[in-house]
Formats: sequence, C-alpha cells, structure tokens
Amino acid sequence: MGKRKAVSIARERIDILLRLALETAESDLSRAESYARLAWRIAEKYNLRRKTVLRRYFRCSKCKNPLIPGRSLRIRILKGKGVGLICLKCGGVKLIPVFHEKDKNPGFEAYSTRHESRACG
Repeated sequence: MGKRKAVSIARERIDILLRLALETAESDLSRAESYARLAWRIAEKYNLRRKTVLRRYFRCSKCKNPLIPGRSLRIRILKGKGVGLICLKCGGVKLIPVFHEKDKNPGFEAYSTRHESRACG
C-alpha cells in the first residue's frame, strides 16, 4: 500500500474516532477520551498533527488529556483577546485569537471611507 493511501485511510479513521468521541461523551466520558487518544496516536504516527481541529480541541497542552467540549473543556469568549479554551482537569488555558477586519488590515478603514465618499458624491 502506498503512502498516500495509508494517509487517506488514517484521516478517515481519525474523523470517525473524533465523531465517536463527541457522540459518546454524553454517556461515557472514559470511552470518549480513549477514542480521542487513539485518534491523536494515529495522527502522530502518520504526521497529521497539523490539523487545526486536533491541535486546538482534542488535547490539552498542559496535561495532555483529551478535551471534549462540554465534558472536559469549557469554552469562553474573552473580551479583546479572542476565545479561551479551559481544561476542566488541570485548569490550563489555551487562547485562540480572533481579529476584526480592521485589525487584520490596517488600511481597511481608509479604504472603506474612500469608497463611501464616492458613493455619496
């Protein structure tokens, strides 16, 4: 089996395991954590860790436990900073910055006011 085929199979299995982890989190947290751990191990084996969902939501950077929203993860909106992910086991906080259009592009405001003046006149 070629490397591309193996990687595509690994991605499919990771998606299935993460879906199962979210579905079983309500009834059995330990099983959901084992699904998330297994998905993480497959991602590490095939070097697929750069997937944003895996990086942000399914592993605490402090205690390395799987994070399942609502059960072992609290999500908070932090004013002016972005979104905070708080691990309920160790209290570790991970920040995901969120920017407005003005913050991303410094020339955004000048561009929008220039076009508004043309429309009015």
